[in-house]
Amino acid sequence: MQELFMKKNEQLRFELLKLLIYSKKGLSTNEVSQKLNIPNHSFYIYRSQLEEDLAVVFKENSVILEKKETYYSITSSLNISYIIDTMRLYYIKISQTFSILNALSYRYYDSAEELSQNLNLSLSHTYKILGFFNQLLEPFDISINFSSKKKQSNIIGNEKNRRLVMFYVYWSVYKGVEWPFKFSPTFLQELPAPIDSQLLSPSQKMRLNYFQVITYWHLSYKLELISLPKDFLPYLEVFQKVSPTSFADSIKESLRKRHVSDQHIYEEELFFGFLARFFISNIDSPTNKIRIATMFIDSSLPITTFTSKFLNDFLKKYNVSLTQENYAASYYLIIFHLFYVKFFTIDSPFSEISDDAPFTAESSDGLFKIHETELAKFIHNNWNSELFPPISTIPSLVTYLAKLLYLVLITSNKHRPLNVLIQHSKTIYGYDLIKNKLLIFFKDTTLRITFDINEADIIISDSFEKNNDTPFFYFEHPEDTEAWKNLISFISQELYSLLR
Repeated sequence: MQELFMKKNEQLRFELLKLLIYSKKGLSTNEVSQKLNIPNHSFYIYRSQLEEDLAVVFKENSVILEKKETYYSITSSLNISYIIDTMRLYYIKISQTFSILNALSYRYYDSAEELSQNLNLSLSHTYKILGFFNQLLEPFDISINFSSKKKQSNIIGNEKNRRLVMFYVYWSVYKGVEWPFKFSPTFLQELPAPIDSQLLSPSQKMRLNYFQVITYWHLSYKLELISLPKDFLPYLEVFQKVSPTSFADSIKESLRKRHVSDQHIYEEELFFGFLARFFISNIDSPTNKIRIATMFIDSSLPITTFTSKFLNDFLKKYNVSLTQENYAASYYLIIFHLFYVKFFTIDSPFSEISDDAPFTAESSDGLFKIHETELAKFIHNNWNSELFPPISTIPSLVTYLAKLLYLVLITSNKHRPLNVLIQHSKTIYGYDLIKNKLLIFFKDTTLRITFDINEADIIISDSFEKNNDTPFFYFEHPEDTEAWKNLISFISQELYSLLR
C-alpha cells in the first residue's frame, strides 16, 4: 500500500526509519547506504529529512534520531510498532495521491475541476492521478466518475467489490493509528461486533470495527446493497452454521424501515462474515476450522469437491501427511482463495501479495522462490477451467495460491534436526552447561548433540578444530550474555538453511 501512495523519497525515509529503529547497536553510514542501495551523500539528506519528520510528528522530542560515534540509531520510550505505523500514515497522508482518494471518500464532486480546486492541485496532475486510480480499480469493476445520478459518491461500481476494496484500503492505510471515519455517527463503532471476536488481538478487533462501520454506513445511510451470486450462498451458509454473523438489532430495524427484506439483510450478514474471515486470521478457532472444512467436504458442492481433489492430489504428489488440524487449516486457506477467484474474478493489482513484498530485494523469500515454478506448474496442470476462469488470466492469484501450497509443504515437513558438536576445554562442566542451555532454547527434535565431527552440521568450540570446514562458532565464555545471543542467532540461521 505504501508504494501506491508514497513517493520514492518518502519510501526511503520510511525504510531508513525501520532500519535504525530495529538496529540495537545502530548502523553506520556505509551500512545504511548498502542496505538501501543509495550513495552516502543521499543518506545524509534522508537522515536530515527524517529528523525533521520525527520532530513534526512526535512532539517534545519523544522520538530522536541520534548519532553516537559513527553509528546512527533511534531512541524512544514509545512502542516501536506505534512509531512505525504512525510515520507510515504520515508519509501516506502528505502525498497528493492520497489526498485525492481521501477527498473522494468524504463527499461528491461535480467535476474534476472542482476536486482540483478544493485540493489546490493543478487540473492536469489531478487527471493524471485519477487515471492512475481508474487503472487500478478497473479489474474490480469500479471507477471514479463525475456523472453519477445519485451523487452520493464519485467512486462507483460493483458494491460487492467496493466493500472488498474499502475493507482492504482503510486498514492498510490507517492500521488503527487514527479513526478514519470522522463523519460517521459515533454509535456505529460502539455496536457489538457482528461476529465472534474472542480470539482476536486488540488490533484485529479494531480492524473488525473498521469493517463494521464501513458496512453499516453503506447500508443504513447510503442504502448501497450488495448483490451476491446465488451459487455463492450455499458456501457462505456453511460458515454461518458453525459461527454465525448477525448485525445489531438497531441496524436490522433501520433497514426494515427502509424496505430492505430479511433475505437481503441475511445475505449482507453472510458477506460480512466472509470478508471478515478473508482479511482477519483466527476469527475461526482451530476446532471451528475443522468443523467448517468437514462440512465443506461433506457438502459435495462444486468448489468443495474440487478443493478436496486438488489438496489430496497435492499431498499425494509430494508424499505429504498432515494432522487433522493442519489439513483443515490448509483446506480452509485454499478454499477461501478459490472463492475469491470464482466469485470476484479479479487479478488484483494491489493485494496481500504486493504488501508481502519487501522494499529491499535482499529480504525476498528465497525458500519460496526455489519451489514457486514447480508449484505453479502443479496449479496449471490441476486447474479446472470449466469451474474457474482460465488460469492464464489470473497470474498474481496463481502466485498467491502457490504460496498457500508452499505453506502446506513447510507445515508438513518433518525436518531433520541440526547436528551439533560441542567442545569446551576451559572447564569440565562447560560441555553440559552449553548443551543443557541450548536444549532449553531449542527442542531436542530441533537439535541433536553429536560427538562425531564428520556428521556435525555446526561446531561450537573454544578451540581451533583442524582440517574441518564445518560452520564454526567460537564460544569462549559460556557466562557471557552477548555471546549467547550471538550463538542463538547463529544456530537459528543454520536451522533456517535446513528448510531449503
